[in-house]
Amino acid sequence: MIIFENPVPLFPLFTLFLSTAGAATLPAGFAETKIADDLNPVTMSFSPDGRLFLCEKHGLLRLIDGEKLLPKPVLDLSSKVDAWNERGLLSVCFDPEFSKNGWIYVYYTHNRDPDDKARTSSNNRVSRFTLKGDVADLKSEVVILELDNLSKIGWHNGGGLGFGKDGKLYVSTGENSKDSNAQDGGNLLGKLLRINKDGTIPSDNPHYNEYKDKNRAIAALGLRNPFTISVQPGTGLLYLSMVGANFEQIEAYDTGKPPVVVNYGWPGIDGPPKNQKQPPGYRAPAYAYDHGGGGGTALCGGDFYNPAKPGTDAFPSEHTGRYFFSDYKGWIKSIDPATPDKRYDFAKDIDRPIDVDTAPDGSLWYIARAGIPGGSDEANSASKNGSVWRVRWTGGGQVAKLAVIQQPVSTNVGTSIGTVKVALQDSSGKPVDAANDSVTLTLSSGGTLIGTSKVPAVKGVATFPALSIAKPGRGYTLRASSGSFSAVSGGFDIENRLATPAIMPASGAFSGPVWVSISNPTPGTTIRFTTDGKAPDAASPVYTAPFQITTGTVIKAIARRDGLPDSGVAGADIRISGNTPYGLDTRPAVSGLNLPATADEALPPTLSATGIFSDRNLTPKPGVIPYSLNSPSWNDGAETRHWVILPDSGKIGFADKGEFTWPGGTVFIQHFEIETDQTSKARRRLETRLLVLDPTGGFGYGATYRWRPDGSDADLVDAAGQEEVLKITDASGTTRNQTWSYPGSGLCFMCHTPNAGFVLGPKTRQLNGDHAYPNGRTDNQLRTWTYLQMFGPALDESAIKHFAHTVAVDDTKASVEDRARSYLDTNCAHCHRPNGTGALWDARYDTPLSAQGIIGGELRNTLGIENGKIVAPGDPVKSILHHRMASTNLTEQMPPVSRNVVDATALEVLGEWIKKLSQKGE
Repeated sequence: MIIFENPVPLFPLFTLFLSTAGAATLPAGFAETKIADDLNPVTMSFSPDGRLFLCEKHGLLRLIDGEKLLPKPVLDLSSKVDAWNERGLLSVCFDPEFSKNGWIYVYYTHNRDPDDKARTSSNNRVSRFTLKGDVADLKSEVVILELDNLSKIGWHNGGGLGFGKDGKLYVSTGENSKDSNAQDGGNLLGKLLRINKDGTIPSDNPHYNEYKDKNRAIAALGLRNPFTISVQPGTGLLYLSMVGANFEQIEAYDTGKPPVVVNYGWPGIDGPPKNQKQPPGYRAPAYAYDHGGGGGTALCGGDFYNPAKPGTDAFPSEHTGRYFFSDYKGWIKSIDPATPDKRYDFAKDIDRPIDVDTAPDGSLWYIARAGIPGGSDEANSASKNGSVWRVRWTGGGQVAKLAVIQQPVSTNVGTSIGTVKVALQDSSGKPVDAANDSVTLTLSSGGTLIGTSKVPAVKGVATFPALSIAKPGRGYTLRASSGSFSAVSGGFDIENRLATPAIMPASGAFSGPVWVSISNPTPGTTIRFTTDGKAPDAASPVYTAPFQITTGTVIKAIARRDGLPDSGVAGADIRISGNTPYGLDTRPAVSGLNLPATADEALPPTLSATGIFSDRNLTPKPGVIPYSLNSPSWNDGAETRHWVILPDSGKIGFADKGEFTWPGGTVFIQHFEIETDQTSKARRRLETRLLVLDPTGGFGYGATYRWRPDGSDADLVDAAGQEEVLKITDASGTTRNQTWSYPGSGLCFMCHTPNAGFVLGPKTRQLNGDHAYPNGRTDNQLRTWTYLQMFGPALDESAIKHFAHTVAVDDTKASVEDRARSYLDTNCAHCHRPNGTGALWDARYDTPLSAQGIIGGELRNTLGIENGKIVAPGDPVKSILHHRMASTNLTEQMPPVSRNVVDATALEVLGEWIKKLSQKGE
């Protein structure tokens, strides 16, 4: 839930990473040089003669000749420029006959009255200047176009300039944070404009006969904040880099064809279209990505890689024709306009990249704006440490070989040979980040590997965490293969000994009866055990199934197999102080699970094919652990059920506050059902979502399975997502239509961000409560999870009662404040937290209310509500938090995605809490 109008203001935007002052991380084969620093940079453009012109926000147009920043600016507009917030000198471009006339065009915010403290005496304009040598005469200014006056809001100025193949000057303008401007033909805001280079309007413009006066310049409507323009040489394809609300979008316009009516859809459509009403001439994005799945924050600048005179620093040929674009989160990627669905990684760890440009020699230049973290006006208005960088090709970067970079270790029969890692490397020996090919391991010297022996690489490295060998031998090696590449590991031995059995639970104190499981990884073994603390021998009982103990005891076990010496003795000192059963007895390994390690491999087409459930009734396989959340998220009235699957040896890193850390390979399942008729209590299954952690445990992928009407199975939803209109009958018998959104895989990452710990639901404050298990027992979930050995190290049961816990919004036994803050924690805290968004408040329940910045919190945009605050004590009407929760307007509602229905109960509780705040003197 984001409180201010623009979830992604442009300077410096919210960031989900720690800014880095150093160089970028580049693919192998590329190198970069810092050309200039200590700048307040915005955009840049290469002139036809190869010089780089750099716009500094406060009004200086600077010149880089070769690799040298000249000390004297080309043009100083600082006395005319309003550089507050996202305003300023925003772009420069060059006349098609620049070599003859020396004309340059700039887009800047003109400050008509510097004494106007309300900041309403400014407008953006396009002017032409004449360049002579390295200086443009200030007196040569010819104002080509004056845009509409700006409001006091400093966001969404657009600023792109570029000449099309048709010789016309194209200008991209922002809607000044008033979304209705984008569809209003009565102003120039939120538009793509097409004018002659002298400022007159071409008579073939698509709205020439419809609109009046300067509004005839409109070539396309429906833009939010189109920050830059790039036109591909030769084709005339124009790309707009547009900062969207929930999606970042590359919008396309063809300047080589006669102009036609085009509408990009804002504010009614944000990102790829679904079931929204499309305006006449609607054009879907050429490419779009959401902030989460796309791993981004704001799409600021880009350029086509079509160098005029490529030299020795030019990129390999496969990059030619691609569109390189930067995201303010810290990266540069590219797409091929012919196949835009595939995105190519390029650079990362950049300190707020804001523009990219291709030099005539084929090097790629970018601006790292840097500046102050956060979303304050000060941060948005200026940077003092921006820099310009040049990236060149030096060779390498392609997969040239395989290498085993983490070797197997010698061990016993059936015991893990350790984590083995294989890298797809370039010729210099560096892993190729973009490589995600599968790698297969086999035993070079015969025998069989036990475990998963084929996995895809993640950022060039394939990880094999739990392989073992059942046959003893000396000098084993592993052979790794991927396509035509292969590599052989170092040698290791499998000793003629058995692994020591594993007893679960391990030694510890328990407050209820304990079910003991004993296992050994080696096939064909017999496990013998004792419960009196004595060492087991050939006469001891054989373990066949879990057994219960109700009093404290020491359990010991050995493993035996013909032809091998007995294993070492395992022991567990189990102390029992009570007789309250746990929620579940055991947690066996889940068998038959069929999910890839990463989304680079094909996902099962149906839910049944994943192997999570035993039948269509959602009976989970043994070892699939059900759980519930104290404060469930709002899901448009649907009810949810949850399960988690830990990998065999995986343990959760416990934290009493904040987020847990999760082992790679963990799987989370969330199932949605809705009551379609409150009179008959008819219900319907909607979807089952999965979240699968990659081998690192810090990221992963999501998948949605949509249930068939007959409930026979659920089918995988495509990446674009789906929507359906449901018929819902309330208790009075009135039927209404309700849109249900089935999220595509990318939409998961809007909320599941690394900054939020990626896993959102299960954490101490959400699990510290009772769950009704299918066996009829009810137990505190932290207690049961501790007993099931899910935490590493194990949690002391006696500490659980001291941990904080959230409450459901409809829990009338809890205080209104706890209900409201718990709800905000669940539904808002994944974004509203430090380094999460530009909003100035923290929704996390762990943060004391006095430090959350909610009560009386300031806003940069009050949505027209006079004296509006995040929460105005005693006044829900002036509380923007309450207003956004009550809205279903795409540009106002919070949460911004996957919500089509207002949560009436939460709105009522929030209103009651706000009213009571005044009574507390807040």
